Amino acid sequence: MSAEAAPALECTAEPPHRFALGERSRVANGILVTVRRLDEPYPPRDIHVTAREMKMGYENVFKACFVCVDRGLKENAIALPKDQLELGLPP
Repeated sequence: MSAEAAPALECTAEPPHRFALGERSRVANGILVTVRRLDEPYPPRDIHVTAREMKMGYENVFKACFVCVDRGLKENAIALPKDQLELGLPP
């Protein structure tokens, strides 16, 4: 599935930053996913989601919004849907 076909993700800031999931790969203790900003040019970032986070009983994994963190605001997060993170990965 391409990043363009995946639903856009938003952080909790006002106004929110919009993102799309890119490449995903399984690593030793989790999943490495590339997240790309949609609403403005910004370098893509790799985010590590641990196996422990994937086993938790929630539908989403919350990670800090890297755009907000770069601006010094650390309280905003991006909700990454677990079903989208595992899409297309080998078991």
